[in-house]
Amino acid sequence: MRDKLLTIIFFLFSMSCSEEELPAGIYDYQVERLLSGSSGSKAWNQIVNSTNCADSVILYAVAVDDSLDFSRLTYQSTCDAFDTTYIGRANASSPDDRDLFTDSLRFSNGNYWMIKTITSDLLTIEVEQSVLRYRSRI
Repeated sequence: MRDKLLTIIFFLFSMSCSEEELPAGIYDYQVERLLSGSSGSKAWNQIVNSTNCADSVILYAVAVDDSLDFSRLTYQSTCDAFDTTYIGRANASSPDDRDLFTDSLRFSNGNYWMIKTITSDLLTIEVEQSVLRYRSRI
């Protein structure tokens, strides 16, 4: 009986943590669709612990053919307009012989972002050993 109880607790614990990881068997095009939204473009607000508008960063993803163009929008010092920086064009990674997503976005310039979590509302990426969290901008 104790073994069954431990199995049930382990199962419930693993299910409660499942949103913190990538879903198993997700395809590269599904990741690209989650990032760019159903309209083909989507803005993501970086989650920061600050009330200063100058600390706000928006990640903007646009679907282009079978790739994504990324830009970073940061507020100017007056907080009434954005400065836009083009980051680059990327593809969701997949092995050569399959379309299953592995773990990263590969940019045409050789850079990459490791995706830690992705849902329609939450994005966690690792960029150059920094972990960045974003919420979908509605």
